[in-house]
Amino acid sequence: MNSEKAIDTTRQAVPFDTGNIPGPKMARATMPAVAGKMLAKAKRPLLIVGSEIHDEKVLAKVVDFGKRGIQIAAVGNSFSALGDKGLDAHYINMHALASYLCDPQWPGLDGKGGYDLVVFFGITYYYMSQSISALKNFSKIKVVSIDKYYHPNADMSFGNLRDDVFIAALDEVILQLPKK
Repeated sequence: MNSEKAIDTTRQAVPFDTGNIPGPKMARATMPAVAGKMLAKAKRPLLIVGSEIHDEKVLAKVVDFGKRGIQIAAVGNSFSALGDKGLDAHYINMHALASYLCDPQWPGLDGKGGYDLVVFFGITYYYMSQSISALKNFSKIKVVSIDKYYHPNADMSFGNLRDDVFIAALDEVILQLPKK
């Protein structure tokens, strides 16, 4: 790690939506470097992004993930932003994807097998929360939220972040990934 101070994404690790308190097992707040290392070590990672990636800075980070070889599932209208970027991006409905991910026999978006790690960000909070809840309760897939809001149903999540801290945290995650 460089000499700059690391971005602390473990603060404000409380459910963003007060109605979203799932019980005793809640996500562990994580630092960006930890999330990045998990993503780098995963055999079959999947990045799921949604309609909140249309901001230029956030979209640039999604492109960086894709250029580092991370397969992307584009839900909502996010595929329109990724369409001509030359990435391994697949459009799919979020509800259907959550259901497919819970099936251990599902061959994945590319037909090469299931996923061992799913990373989320940029999806409407309540929609993402329910999808993560399905994975928490009905699959063995590790779930990491690198969204700017804390998601208690994930295995690990960033805390609630300001926009500038969120972008810096995504940069730190990307730094951990091998260049392709």
